[in-house]
Amino acid sequence: MNPDGRSNQAVVFIAGAGHSGTTLLGLLLGTHPSVFYAGEAWNSTRLGAVKDDGQRVQCTYCGAGCSVWAGLRPGSDGLGLPGSPDLYETLSVRSGRPVVVDSAKAVAWIEMQAAAVRDVVPAHLFLLGRDGRAVVNAQLRKYPHIPAREHAGMWAEQIRASERLAARWPGPVSRLHYEDLATRTESTLQRLTASLGLAFEPAMLDPWNSEQHPLGGNRGTHSLLARSRGSRANGAAPADFPLDASKREHYSRHPPAVVLDLRWHQEMPADALAAFDEVAGEANVPYAR
Repeated sequence: MNPDGRSNQAVVFIAGAGHSGTTLLGLLLGTHPSVFYAGEAWNSTRLGAVKDDGQRVQCTYCGAGCSVWAGLRPGSDGLGLPGSPDLYETLSVRSGRPVVVDSAKAVAWIEMQAAAVRDVVPAHLFLLGRDGRAVVNAQLRKYPHIPAREHAGMWAEQIRASERLAARWPGPVSRLHYEDLATRTESTLQRLTASLGLAFEPAMLDPWNSEQHPLGGNRGTHSLLARSRGSRANGAAPADFPLDASKREHYSRHPPAVVLDLRWHQEMPADALAAFDEVAGEANVPYAR
């Protein structure tokens, strides 16, 4: 506990673009006994709301009865006012873990939250990058009605905004690539935990057997943990953990393990690759793998 009595000792913000492995990184970090993975914590501002896809905003694994998120409501006067530094303190108190990881990625949210906690606890920034072609391919799979050129532009805008955020960040910044996280998982996690003043725990390599309470994130990645937990409990994955068609086939065959996803090599059409190179090729130079 900090000298001022706070349970929360540090906040880690994950920046980057969607479909870059932020959920995987969060789950790996959240397996550490001192780290709570909050998921995309901006969702705390709309707890209980029903999203466009019909899913309710709540703990991905526990639902409304989650021991960490239950009872927290936007604008409440009790513990944890979402959108304030008290949110991270509440999460540390309720989880018993002093380090909170927020994978929101939205630059405006990160800056607002970091400014609120910076004079209270260390605010770390982890900038996670991935080959932009893999990101755009994932977006095309999910939103095929949107042109590749538009997806490429959105990726380039987000990664450039994240780079600018890292350049002006007043605290510690750690940069990593999804491809390294997936192929050199242990050494990457050793570096990140060391940056937080924590010792690496071998159990971090097996998040599929951990207890997690995130909001939002990649439901395909979450389904691997849900399936593993369901198999241990009753031999089946939870029936109430639906995946859309773009994820169902791939993740139904995916082992509960960290596996490098290079589907874009086979799936991305030539015209989409050409559009990406024209719109975002320069921005992708540091991330190309």
